[in-house]
Amino acid sequence: MKLYLKVLAALGALPLFVLGFKAMLMPSSMIDMFELTPKAIFGFNTIRADLGGLLVGSGAMICIGIWQKNKTWFAASAFMMALLLCGRLISTVADGWTNEAIPAIVVEVYAVIVLMLAYIAPSSEN
Repeated sequence: MKLYLKVLAALGALPLFVLGFKAMLMPSSMIDMFELTPKAIFGFNTIRADLGGLLVGSGAMICIGIWQKNKTWFAASAFMMALLLCGRLISTVADGWTNEAIPAIVVEVYAVIVLMLAYIAPSSEN
């Protein structure tokens, strides 16, 4: 895979790690950011596990793909990002548009495009 695709993929993993670890370690900081309202301990548990785990896991898959030079990891992470984007688009149809979704949509579209380009790119030593 080309070096520039590795760099772009790594840049895509960065916000996933930041938001994921923030959700895991400081779930209360995610309440306003994502308009979440946990009612009890399980709500915080869900923010840490489901939201944080998904984001950190997706970022980790990207890093594993770069490190192991195994493009299957890029496809797996792109699939997860595409599912997030799909859920966001379903919400837009069902619930209406909100400008607050724009940063998340940009990150998800970026991740899907870069990861799919990295997945289909010819293998190389760079």
